[in-house]
Amino acid sequence: MTKRSRGTWHAWHFQFALGLVVTALCGNLCIACLHPLTRR
Repeated sequence: MTKRSRGTWHAWHFQFALGLVVTALCGNLCIACLHPLTRR
């Protein structure tokens, strides 16, 4: 594995992890926003 391909892999892996975190946070925010509305 060359240095360049390893750097690209790390960048892709970081982007993928970041996307997962953002998706999870957005999902949690939506649930938190909808919960009080459904409880009433």
